[in-house]
Amino acid sequence: MRLALNNLSVAYGRAPILSGFNAEVGQGEFIGLVGPNGSGKSCLLKTIAGLLKPKMGDVILDDDNLHTLPPKDRARKMSYLAQDRTAHWPLPVGQLVALGRAPYRGSLGKLSAQDELAIDHALDAAHCTDLKTRRFDQLSGGEQMRVHLARALAVDAPLLIADEPNTALDPYYQITLMNTLSAQIITGKTVIASLHDLSLAKQFCTRIWVVHQGGLVQDAPPDQALNKDILSQVFNIKWSGVHWEVLSPQLVLP
Repeated sequence: MRLALNNLSVAYGRAPILSGFNAEVGQGEFIGLVGPNGSGKSCLLKTIAGLLKPKMGDVILDDDNLHTLPPKDRARKMSYLAQDRTAHWPLPVGQLVALGRAPYRGSLGKLSAQDELAIDHALDAAHCTDLKTRRFDQLSGGEQMRVHLARALAVDAPLLIADEPNTALDPYYQITLMNTLSAQIITGKTVIASLHDLSLAKQFCTRIWVVHQGGLVQDAPPDQALNKDILSQVFNIKWSGVHWEVLSPQLVLP
């Protein structure tokens, strides 16, 4: 699998968000997408997923332009875990995770043996098998996050896109989730995830994309990407060797 982002420019209305964005991803990579709030991370992921149409440029997966593919074909090539995961569906968890198999189901909508196997595997990988019969709308925020991850994994697509997947998770499940995403690349799949925790990005990702003011300013292995210049110029922080420090003066309130 090869994903190419060719000169992407994206806007919300008249407001430009991304400009001249170029990058490539190969099979079996875990890309950590980092940058300050408002830098364009979610916009980029939505564009790759086909939810936003670029004003210029292309998103090419293998030999296909993702923005011209029929939705069902695109859904087989990638799964997307959105940042906004609020839902109040009174569905059992097992049925919600089964929605990930929609691109493969026939006209009657019945689940095949392969579908059932993929669902059970996804529930196990996301550590929510014990939630299978519970109603989704009665779960905690962290439990709902894990269920949505299971739905994304059930697609079994070669590309998984996750927008801030660690939101609402306690430290144990943050690390567990990162291990789950890392396990995907061992099977030859590719993961692109936006992350706020630079330590987790550095620990688990094979490459880091640093996005700033709508552009890609660094694309390298973690140790190179999160160097002291990037930390200071993009994030306005530095690592003291013991803890993170803010470089700009703190705002003093009256």
